[in-house]
Amino acid sequence: MTSRERYLSVFHHEEPDRIPFHLNIDQLYCANSKIHWNNQMERAKVLLALGLDPTIDIWLPDPVPHPEVRIKTWKEWDREKGCYLIYKEYHTPAGVLRQVVKETEDWLSSDHVLWIPTTLGIGQRGRYGIELFDDWNVSRRTEPWVKGEKDLEKLKYLIRIPEGWILDEWREDALRAKKFAEEHGLLTMVRRTIVGDAFQWMCDIPSFLIAMVENPAFVEEFLGIFHEWSLKMTELALDLGVDVIQRRGWYENPDFWGTKYFEKFLKPSIEEETELVHEGDALHCYLLVEGHMIYLDILDSMDVDILWGIDSVMGGVNFEVVKEKLGRKKTLLGGLNAEVTLTMGKEEKIRESVREAIKILGPGGGFVLSPMAAMWSDTPWESLEIAIDEWRKYGKYPISL
Repeated sequence: MTSRERYLSVFHHEEPDRIPFHLNIDQLYCANSKIHWNNQMERAKVLLALGLDPTIDIWLPDPVPHPEVRIKTWKEWDREKGCYLIYKEYHTPAGVLRQVVKETEDWLSSDHVLWIPTTLGIGQRGRYGIELFDDWNVSRRTEPWVKGEKDLEKLKYLIRIPEGWILDEWREDALRAKKFAEEHGLLTMVRRTIVGDAFQWMCDIPSFLIAMVENPAFVEEFLGIFHEWSLKMTELALDLGVDVIQRRGWYENPDFWGTKYFEKFLKPSIEEETELVHEGDALHCYLLVEGHMIYLDILDSMDVDILWGIDSVMGGVNFEVVKEKLGRKKTLLGGLNAEVTLTMGKEEKIRESVREAIKILGPGGGFVLSPMAAMWSDTPWESLEIAIDEWRKYGKYPISL
């Protein structure tokens, strides 16, 4: 079987030759002299040679401001804070949208300036590095982009699909990646639509959580901007003829939303995305790194095809319960923890974790083994080799554990 055929078999709850082994691993990850790649095509060849199942990721374009928007960026020394403050303003026809961020000593580290993933490689940040979507800004900002209802009209001028040559180049890169996937029998996965995750990049987090209770109309309008944009990006992806479209939900977890507000604000948009993806003959994948047990009944009621993020260590997932409740209709992607088990665990613990995931989640298909939430630069390659070795022993169908 090709890797793509193996994935599709598992997604349809069949038992192919073996359980797919997926790696969400940085394109610039080189923690061992045995491996090296410069882009995801080279990475795919390395992982295929190891017998794994890499996907070819087609990264959706970031939003591009309206042509009438002017951008102004500068920085000033703040004597009281003892650091530079970086200012960025978008001057829109509806007014100015501004964010202010502290420039910390690690601002120009490779972890930050090379953070942006693209279809063909890793993108370099702009001169000052203040992007709309950037985890670094959240803990360093002194002023968020969106401070209330008055900023939503301004925001609409920024959250837009690119046009002209920018869109043309994105499409050409995506088609080049798709052709590579076809030539090598690989699954194409589009990454990623964004709705709920946008709140922590755009807004003051406590203020937004209060608004869920006291000003739901603001929350609805804010999320609606990103939902409309995500649906348009989904249509772009479907026009390419891809296999899977992923929605990221790193920050759509119960710590922020709880079950009540997840159902009220997020579930409808996920379901509409899923319906659109299905109409385009693709599968919908939902990335949620924690909260599966709390959202169990909600997730069971949804038509999402793949749940990415199944982790018993940091995600608190009970494998038996999730397999019984969700695994009958949905594919579970995960089963192995990277941050703790692979990064700090002893060999026997790693082997035991692989066997447990295969034994409980593997029977009947609907399972892809993958380290959660991702392979970072501090994860020893040797630990991954141990996991691969154990998977080779026990990951074949029929499961014999």
